[in-house]
Amino acid sequence: MTLFLDEVEEDAFKELFNLSFGATAATLSEMVDAEIKLSVPSFLKLPPRSLLKQLHGLFGDSIGLVGMRYRFIFRAERELPGMAVLLVRAADLRPFLEALHGDAIPSEMIGQIEADSMQLAGDVLLYTCASTLSALLASDIDCQRPFFFRGESGSLSEQLGMEGREDGQELLMLRVDFQMTGKGVSGSLLTWMDDDGLPFLKAEIDHFIVTHMS
Repeated sequence: MTLFLDEVEEDAFKELFNLSFGATAATLSEMVDAEIKLSVPSFLKLPPRSLLKQLHGLFGDSIGLVGMRYRFIFRAERELPGMAVLLVRAADLRPFLEALHGDAIPSEMIGQIEADSMQLAGDVLLYTCASTLSALLASDIDCQRPFFFRGESGSLSEQLGMEGREDGQELLMLRVDFQMTGKGVSGSLLTWMDDDGLPFLKAEIDHFIVTHMS
């Protein structure tokens, strides 16, 4: 990964997100009573438009997702804003909800419960992801209420806060894919952070190395 980190910092960075995504997977496993298999996390630095293409490439045009905006608040009033996302194919929403509820859901009820159920799931899972990382970085955290989106991935720009971003801006995206064993559901957990706050992240990674890896 060619970023703003040296080799030691990059290893620490990967470990931080392995711990964060691992805690999220453990929480999801308890919620659906199934083993959760995770892929190796991937890391990319890319412009906002390319991130939207990445989301489309993951699961095609018809998707369902829960997103949660957050801010890590470090010492000396330094902040790192970001977004955490739970993403599944639209076709997987029903089996995902049935896994959460532990029972089959009648077709006529799916539309009534999917938004509330997905927001509740996102509230738990995405907060687990962000707060675990925040604790490891010894920062405070401010999280907004999760939002649910179902529709065409091309309509996501405004929902994900991509409108009005300059072409020269970049985001740091971290992604891990998951599978629910025996449930027929796969998806992705993603988080991305604004480029302007990455120097603060580097400083906190260095602090983590000194306090936890020395």
